[in-house]
Amino acid sequence: MISIEKKIIAIGGGGFTHQVDESLDQFILDQSKKLNNKIGFLATATKDDQKKIDLFYKRFENIGSELSHFNLTSNVDGFSEWMLSKDIVYIGGGNTVFMLDIWKKNKLESIFRDSYKKGIILSGVSAGAVCWFDWILSDSVGPGFNPLRGINIISGSCTPHSSNPERINQFELDIKNNKLPEGIAIDDGVAVVFIDGKPTEVYSSRENHKAYFIDKNKKINLKEYIKKI
Repeated sequence: MISIEKKIIAIGGGGFTHQVDESLDQFILDQSKKLNNKIGFLATATKDDQKKIDLFYKRFENIGSELSHFNLTSNVDGFSEWMLSKDIVYIGGGNTVFMLDIWKKNKLESIFRDSYKKGIILSGVSAGAVCWFDWILSDSVGPGFNPLRGINIISGSCTPHSSNPERINQFELDIKNNKLPEGIAIDDGVAVVFIDGKPTEVYSSRENHKAYFIDKNKKINLKEYIKKI
């Protein structure tokens, strides 16, 4: 029986929706074994902002792939068929709470899990990076940074934009105080590849930007952590 490689790519910040870090976008494409991919985009976290959708088509229009998007804020009919037909799905950033509320209200979590099990590459930035985890440190929950439940495809916790000192300090504190389980912090311009739920690779498009593994006792460069697991 052939084992299906289940892959998620989590980006801390940047990429085509911010018109920076073009190499991050290419890094996602390079994770696929296909030359011509069916790529889907979800901009739910920005309430399906047309500007973000236009940036998606502009960035990938000349790479020989089949592109499409789905506006979940207006209609979920046909979403399962759309999602399961893709090779790569990219989730844009924005308001994590709003996005997850749409997903949960319409019972879409199982569709994402089915896509993951099928081997469709799930990728995303910011809200689209952390949604896959059991727990999130989010700025979409009231003032400051607070814990939020994700959809638990990857165990542990995650925070994006950890190049922000206030955010990563709060992440470390919440883990130390048992408000969050151990987890991974991802700087802007950094992508982390997870295969079968485990981090396997870190790619940075910006000098000195990194990802970290953090538990109650330590904070270490994720690249070093990966070597030990």
